[in-house]
Amino acid sequence: MLQLRQLWGPLGLLVIRRKRFTVSLKLPSTFAFSQSSLQSYVNCPRRFWLAYVEQLKWPALEASPYDENERQLKIGSQFHQLVERVEAGLATDLLADGLEHPLDEWFESYLRHRPADLPTEVVEIERELSIPLDVEAGRYRLAARYDMIAVGGEGTDRRAVVLDWKTNKRVTRRAILQQRMQTLVYPYVLVEASAGLPWGPLAPEQVEMRYWFTAAPAEPVAFCYSSELHAANRAKFEELLGGILSGERERDFPKVADTDENRKRFCGYCIYRSRCDRGVEASELEEQDEEAFSDEELERALEFTLEEVQELAF
Repeated sequence: MLQLRQLWGPLGLLVIRRKRFTVSLKLPSTFAFSQSSLQSYVNCPRRFWLAYVEQLKWPALEASPYDENERQLKIGSQFHQLVERVEAGLATDLLADGLEHPLDEWFESYLRHRPADLPTEVVEIERELSIPLDVEAGRYRLAARYDMIAVGGEGTDRRAVVLDWKTNKRVTRRAILQQRMQTLVYPYVLVEASAGLPWGPLAPEQVEMRYWFTAAPAEPVAFCYSSELHAANRAKFEELLGGILSGERERDFPKVADTDENRKRFCGYCIYRSRCDRGVEASELEEQDEEAFSDEELERALEFTLEEVQELAF
């Protein structure tokens, strides 16, 4: 009997691994993990399941009032487009003509407070990169869409700054930003992909992640990167993908704990709240917490396919 267990033990393990691998078949064939999908899983595994595995359409409003929420999303997108055009060298006087409020103030603030210390040798706008992530269940990809990558210098003096523009009504606290998947994913992907990019390999110590807020244009929030953080991030991504890919069905992706705090931070602004019996009415936009889900980011993340990623680093 012992020999039988020893004989079937490895086979049983292979079956388990095979089941883990087939979970990926529920994801689109072109699926790439991103900071948004990983953040969804960290905040609420059920949200990841509904958005990325079942790919459910929006069943509910994100925030109330609907018109104001839509307006905020629209002008946020317009601001990104304006800055992209400025960085591409288009005349600012033409771009600024007839802008509605608060877009006019945001744009003026950016022109006045654009970080003066950014490298100028190479400036990439709206760049998409992806890298392979090999885990026990197979090979997957981790993708990032950057607002701006600025690179300059030579050799050990080379530096790269990732600049991300935020149009939040309030500046997100540094402690929260430090834990966000975006702060982990963006520098990691850039370092891993850099050997195949025009400016060449970057060491983690040469990379900086910086957030620029319309709510505080003169006070960007910056994070220096390091080899220690790079190794820790790699371990974190392996852990998260291991948890995601070991699930087989909806019950393996539990809802975030049903507490008043979580309902305020997450559920009230989650488009799947009615599906999870976490309320029907959308929470007020003015009360939106800085940690709340961003369905604008989720929508962008759902668009990630390998065909869309412009530069693949294998």
